[in-house]
Amino acid sequence: MKTIILAAGRGSRLGERTKDRPKCMCTLQGRTLLDRCMETLEKAGVAPADIGIVTGYRSEMFTVPGVTYFHSPDWEKTNMFWSLTMAREWLGQEPCIVCYSDVVFSPGAFQALAGSSAPLAITYYTGYWDLWSRRMEDPLADLETFRLSEEGRLLEIGKKPRGRDEIQGQFMGLLRFTPESWAWVEETIRQPMAKTVEKLDMTTLLQELLQREYPVQAISTSDLWLECDSEQDILVYEREFSKELM
Repeated sequence: MKTIILAAGRGSRLGERTKDRPKCMCTLQGRTLLDRCMETLEKAGVAPADIGIVTGYRSEMFTVPGVTYFHSPDWEKTNMFWSLTMAREWLGQEPCIVCYSDVVFSPGAFQALAGSSAPLAITYYTGYWDLWSRRMEDPLADLETFRLSEEGRLLEIGKKPRGRDEIQGQFMGLLRFTPESWAWVEETIRQPMAKTVEKLDMTTLLQELLQREYPVQAISTSDLWLECDSEQDILVYEREFSKELM
């Protein structure tokens, strides 16, 4: 099994922190997000030879030894899914876990996803309400719907919630594709979609797959997960999760 880290973006919402470096090289309590990701993968038993990193902005700054690099030259004009297609060869050959490079997650969450037998699976964070309450005054203003069947299949994601009852968790930026489910993706992007392939984000991709009745298995975790999207996020995490981030 391979792991693909999506690290092409600049992360302009992080301001001066990413003025001269990719978003994943922003520091959180003295360590870059990429370093934290690599450490988590090491603890989960993933060897560097099984890791691919998709670069874009300031690609020359990436110096992780032993990994495979994919480059997205149009990173500034495209979205995350387009970056993922740079690793299309891997995705069509064997199971791959895809992870965002701007999130903090646990080895346990990764291992739970790696152990799934579903063609397509994602993880979701059950501690989302406490996290969003620390990040902003009105969590519902930013949170998205996330509804599941009794069997743990994803039913809805990424819409504006009318209330907390429409949110059973939050997508973590961790997905597991198999060649079978990647074929579903290839078929889906050949059809008319809400966004162009170049501008497609992962949440919209999942919406498109659900509309075509492809099954997406969702795996829960309560292990600490952090989304580093803004300068405010970093400040909150360093203040309130300092022990967990050591």
